[in-house]
Amino acid sequence: MALKTENLAIVLTDIAGYTETTQKQSRLDNARLLNTHNRILYPIVRRYKGRHVKSIGDALLLVFRSPTDAMLCAMAMQDALFEFNRNSPKEQQIHIRVAASLGEVRVTRHDVFGEAVNVTSRIESITPVDEIYMSEAVYMAMNKAEVPSQEVGRRELKGISGPISIFNIPRFSTPRLVPQDVMTAEDMSDLVYPYGGAHLVETEADGGWRARFSNSGSSGRPAKMVVAGLLLIPLSLLAVFYGPALLSDKAGAKPVVVAKVADAPPAVASPSYQPEFKAVETPPTVTPAPKPVASVAPDPKPTIKPAPKPPAQQYQPEFRVSDADTKRPAAGASPYTRISDAKKAYKDKKISKDEYKKITDRLENSMKTEINQAKNDYKADKITRKEYRDRVELIEKKYK
Repeated sequence: MALKTENLAIVLTDIAGYTETTQKQSRLDNARLLNTHNRILYPIVRRYKGRHVKSIGDALLLVFRSPTDAMLCAMAMQDALFEFNRNSPKEQQIHIRVAASLGEVRVTRHDVFGEAVNVTSRIESITPVDEIYMSEAVYMAMNKAEVPSQEVGRRELKGISGPISIFNIPRFSTPRLVPQDVMTAEDMSDLVYPYGGAHLVETEADGGWRARFSNSGSSGRPAKMVVAGLLLIPLSLLAVFYGPALLSDKAGAKPVVVAKVADAPPAVASPSYQPEFKAVETPPTVTPAPKPVASVAPDPKPTIKPAPKPPAQQYQPEFRVSDADTKRPAAGASPYTRISDAKKAYKDKKISKDEYKKITDRLENSMKTEINQAKNDYKADKITRKEYRDRVELIEKKYK
């Protein structure tokens, strides 16, 4: 009987600390953990044309025909769990490590066998938490313009003859084929997610080729704005050239409209409507003009002054971060306002381990809250893209 073999990219994921976690959980809690893990990762695997071969406890064995899709899927899985962990309590967070290799394997209905599977398993054992490691074979075969990478070094792996070159996908690295200035306004996920928001990327199977979309799942606000602009241009041209003719019985109604406006000075003197330009023309036509002029003259000031105020009240510059910085130490009982200060105090044995954990948890939660607030302000168009970046940098400097 002939054996079926294929050249595939093998991906193995594993939940960090799963054994220790199961010892503290009931069977129901453990089932909920695995269901959440699968609910987040399975749709991403299908989106990148991967196949789930089998699960070994908390580990997933996946295969891909494309090494590039395999690595993009790994990035998307890490970013999706990063977003889940950011909005979940510490005891419910899920952290995984991802390893990948490439080679010819023997394929059956429910399993795959071969050297590439063994190499992937050994690479997974040395992969740090929340990171992605790959073999040199994957690195050489994938599209490096789409997947950032750097060499970790040569490693001796148990059961594998000879050292193997290991590469990883660095966190918070965003190589691009286009300049940064031409990115869309919605494309700010590289500042928030370790792998650039890869889980927010639309694939070929979704109807597009890796075109970014917003968190709401829509096709993106810039595209909607372009379509709306194309529709409004002809409408505005029609309103300018044919509006007066449509509103009157005759096509040549422009002189009539002007005459009516010219005959309307008596209505200008009414207290409800006081335009600043017509108020100067009304005194020659009305005899008791001095008093209305005196009352009309100060009116332009209140009408002009309030105009710049609403934008000033709605506009929230990046310097608001400094205000939060001044309020935060007064509200907290701890004198440590930075994670680095608390870490130094713990190393110097000035605070206990429990105190150090409480301080760092509080500071990390505060930092996440302020970053989320900045993100919401940007999405609501209260701040510009540069102001959003500056605010995130100031928040991280303030806490770290």
